[in-house]
Amino acid sequence: MSSQSRGSRLPGDSEANDRHRTEERAEARLGDELGRRLAIYLDEHGEKKSEVLREALDEYLPSSERSRFVLPKDPDLADAYVELAGEERRVIPVEAAKDIICRESHPNKKKELVKSEILDPLDGSGLVTVRSGRVAIHPLTLRTEVSDDE
Repeated sequence: MSSQSRGSRLPGDSEANDRHRTEERAEARLGDELGRRLAIYLDEHGEKKSEVLREALDEYLPSSERSRFVLPKDPDLADAYVELAGEERRVIPVEAAKDIICRESHPNKKKELVKSEILDPLDGSGLVTVRSGRVAIHPLTLRTEVSDDE
């Protein structure tokens, strides 16, 4: 059986780049009224249900600019920082930080690239400091706790 004919893989998908292993799947049941409104919208606009739902979630869920926490503006860096940060300041080995980032926020990122592409850009942001093989991580801070000029 070829890798292209298994399950619902698209042509070109393989075990290594299987979108079903790297993308989050979400399912929901819609009440009668909401389901009817969605069906009407799809019919009137010729849109695909999955694309409409992705766009609606993207609008609904906070991005780094609208987050209630102080985060880096770059979404990739913000995702990594959120996974590293907690309620208290902590210091962990660089290898542990790379493991967390590869497992939680960037599963498709090669571990050997995490330091140069994620940790180094975060270093000196005021949120993360990388020194001597260790990563110091500032705790999540509510935007309401700081002023715009801090």
